[in-house]
Amino acid sequence: MEYDITVQPGGTRFTCPSDEDLLTALHGAGINVESVCGGMGTCGKCRVRILEGKVTDPTLEEEDHLSEEQLDGGERLACQVFPESDLVIELPDSSLATGERLQLACELEVGGFDPAVRFHDLEVEIPASPGDHGSDLLRLRDALGSSHPGVRLEGADLEGLRTLPTLLREEGGNVRAVTRAGKLLGLLPRARNPLGLAVDLGSTKVALFLCDLAEGRVLASHGFLNPQIRHGEDIVTRIQYAMDRDAARLGQLVVEAINDNLDVISADAGLGREDIFEMVLVGNTAMHHLFLALPVTQLAMSPYLPATDLPLEVKARDLGLQLNPAAVVYLPPPIAGYVGSDHLAAVAAARLWERPEPCLLLDIGTNTEVALHAGGRMRTCSCASGPAFEGGGLSQGMRAGDGAIARVSVDPAAGGLRLSVIGDATAKGICGSGILSALAAMVETGAVDTSGRMREDGPGVERRGEELLFYLAPPDSGNPEGVAITQNDVREIQKAKGAIRAGVDALLAEAGIGHGDLKEVVLAGAFGTFIDPADALAIALLPPVPTGLVNQVGNAAGAGARGMLFSAGARAEAEEVARRLEYLELSAYPGLSKLFAAGMYLSQETVRGAKGRFGLQAPPASGPD
Repeated sequence: MEYDITVQPGGTRFTCPSDEDLLTALHGAGINVESVCGGMGTCGKCRVRILEGKVTDPTLEEEDHLSEEQLDGGERLACQVFPESDLVIELPDSSLATGERLQLACELEVGGFDPAVRFHDLEVEIPASPGDHGSDLLRLRDALGSSHPGVRLEGADLEGLRTLPTLLREEGGNVRAVTRAGKLLGLLPRARNPLGLAVDLGSTKVALFLCDLAEGRVLASHGFLNPQIRHGEDIVTRIQYAMDRDAARLGQLVVEAINDNLDVISADAGLGREDIFEMVLVGNTAMHHLFLALPVTQLAMSPYLPATDLPLEVKARDLGLQLNPAAVVYLPPPIAGYVGSDHLAAVAAARLWERPEPCLLLDIGTNTEVALHAGGRMRTCSCASGPAFEGGGLSQGMRAGDGAIARVSVDPAAGGLRLSVIGDATAKGICGSGILSALAAMVETGAVDTSGRMREDGPGVERRGEELLFYLAPPDSGNPEGVAITQNDVREIQKAKGAIRAGVDALLAEAGIGHGDLKEVVLAGAFGTFIDPADALAIALLPPVPTGLVNQVGNAAGAGARGMLFSAGARAEAEEVARRLEYLELSAYPGLSKLFAAGMYLSQETVRGAKGRFGLQAPPASGPD
């Protein structure tokens, strides 16, 4: 049986079957409600208020997140509620996924221009009278051989062949032939250039770069949230959703979103998507597999093996992508179960092997990849940092959109806090860079000790019932709840930074070097761009190096994807790098639990002290550990 659901404010209406939870129905209606846990009832983000109608009784998960007073007032978790009549519900702003700052730019230059897709201007004779029985493809091949010696045409894509006769005659034989690997993909009028699309498919964000393959330049770029987020913020939750529910749907969501957002950028650039003949896509291994509808069950269990670690080429039409019907999608190789082609692209864009060694590269996100170049070898690992740095799992965490506190500092004169809020709006939550910055400020002021324990007598710390809070923005008319950090928030950030620091320290130990040997620390990705390196060093997220050695480069994965779109040589180079990268499986690393525990402390001194207590010997180093 289906029931009518009316959402206030706004009056949006849709139907919800009695056997479907409200969260699923809201997502189906295009209402992007937060769901960090993928509808499992563990994050508490998808809050709604039942104004009218009857629903199922509260679950144990709801009782964990909502007080008796809140439940009596009609507040519920949408993922746990099933309708038993027509409903009127209220959807607070805090439950809606907000727009987010998306990092598209990168200071790393994309070098080399030898695209796999080529174009050749031709004059193809079209006979007007009987007597010449040569086919259109034969005439085009002969014209190509005459005007471009050394270029050999060995065949044609079926879709390209289907359009050949019409386009050849519409243009009077004066055409631009688009080829790839000796095969005709299609024809264009002489005035139009073949285009390409580079895609950085992140677990949280997706970046598109529309590129001119004739001139080697980016025409437009666009970023959007990965629609899979509604089924889980982190990779593990999404893999579980794929195993338990609908794996195909996760891939379809990404394809549909790329098609929809490509409409936006191609229209803005005044270009047609039918001119896009090639796409390069990079992503972590789970995103790669879900996009291709490959099995992911084996990624959820040790030894976390991907279905393939080879580069792939797939027809765009076979994936449902609305590009030129003959377009090819190139996917660079994943490295391992939790290190994907996005990290390979970042390593390639940074040209890690050419930087003065030892050099460390980190791409921080829900899954953080770390690479170390030292002693002529490149090692890499994946750290399960979780969604905390994206605002997930925090009491008032949010993505980096308007109203998010992005930076906190201590006013040296007044002793109070200075807040930087995205969009200069009223503070309504805190994003990843903000919580990192706030934690550094709390350590500096003594509100929290270096073990992560909030001090009840610390400056700015207040008690609310059984809970200690540190208010960044006190309650006011703009936000009656204010914005505060809880003890649990501190612990969530400690776990995230502990996982990253453990990965860094494990790689350094494997290379037999210490922190003082590092010549450079490269931070990639959105989080790596927006954090203050001084904050990351202050709470020992990064190893102790001078701030001048920390280099924030932006979206290196996107730059690497563009490089491979513009250059077949760059693809071959990246594939060789993939063979050279030595993967370290952290889950099986001896002493990982001790490294993780030490990495959770909030100062370089206490991390070093904890490592000593745990019997973790520092490797020989020319500088301090």
